[in-house]
Amino acid sequence: MSPVKSVLMLSQTFHPVIGGAEKQALEISRALAERGVRVTALTRRPAGLPERETLDGVEIVRLSCPGSGALNSAAFMLKSFFWMLANRASYEAVHVHLASSPAVAAILAGRLTGRRVVVKLGGGRGVDEITLSRRTFPGRLKLAFFRLAGPELLVMNSEVYSWLKSEPEYAALKLRQFRNGVDTGRYTPPLYNEKINAKAAVGLENSTTFLFVGRLSPEKRVKEFVEAWAEIFSERTVPPKIHLLIVGGGPEGPALEAAVKDLGLEGRVTLAGPKDDLRPYYRAADVFILPSISEGLSNSMLEAMACGVAVMASRVGGAKEAVTDGASGLLFDPLNRVELKECVGRFIEDRALPLRMGELARKTAVERYSMARVADELLEIYGGGR
Repeated sequence: MSPVKSVLMLSQTFHPVIGGAEKQALEISRALAERGVRVTALTRRPAGLPERETLDGVEIVRLSCPGSGALNSAAFMLKSFFWMLANRASYEAVHVHLASSPAVAAILAGRLTGRRVVVKLGGGRGVDEITLSRRTFPGRLKLAFFRLAGPELLVMNSEVYSWLKSEPEYAALKLRQFRNGVDTGRYTPPLYNEKINAKAAVGLENSTTFLFVGRLSPEKRVKEFVEAWAEIFSERTVPPKIHLLIVGGGPEGPALEAAVKDLGLEGRVTLAGPKDDLRPYYRAADVFILPSISEGLSNSMLEAMACGVAVMASRVGGAKEAVTDGASGLLFDPLNRVELKECVGRFIEDRALPLRMGELARKTAVERYSMARVADELLEIYGGGR
């Protein structure tokens, strides 16, 4: 088996669009480019962005697509299909980020060109792309095509993997349990004085800082976490020295702002909005929180772990695989508020606990989730190995 020397990354959206899938696609592309692989990212062209540019050795090709919604998606699917046929000499394998309509184009093009195609399946159990696709007619058509074509799917957590393996309906799919990766050279733990300075830089005192980074959407249950946060203060005679920092944007943003105000949490909760560079926030944090009711494998959680931040996460999806409960973090039932508050209480009572757990979180990130290792394994997969 000769090593793959050129890879096409196919994604409906790509850098500088902010999102978990987009970020992972960019990080994988960078890691492969550093290994001398020719990487091309094929994506849609948002207004104001050039048709082509090169970023960190990755060539980004953006296709202009008319309209919006379904029309725009259909246009991108068709354009990307014909682009892959016309430019077959420029890539040996295709990595499709998310099993949306472009995956159909890639699989068809792969059959015609003989190029290997792998598709990353996004989302946790219940909000995974297979479940969501079942709810619409175009989605059901796509699933029917998948059952016929039998594509290779990279599944990011064991819950979704086990469910799909047990469904006779999807027996034709070639499932491979995989994981996201993190650049453990870029995301590193700060020294003690650097952490103090990082807290000051984002306007925090030297209190135990709990951090959420991600999209503010209902399944993340950030609003419910804020409500529990208010209860923690109301139930204690002496206010604990803790602060909640929320970084991100999304549909739940206005409701969160209202909740912080209504619950009297100004000064105890900071809504920082979306940020391009998250490292200052990871460096300021002591505990990363992930209260989602469903989750694939959070990029932000892995970045926080690489920065030596302890994790407090729902016992779902990739978190329960990445976090060793009681060692590198604490896991809880997302629907059990008492259990959630008990986890926060452990960090309040033992201020050295985040440091001890953060060291083990960093060790896990390096040993199991480093982007260097993930990139090497992907190259084997692209070449038909593993």
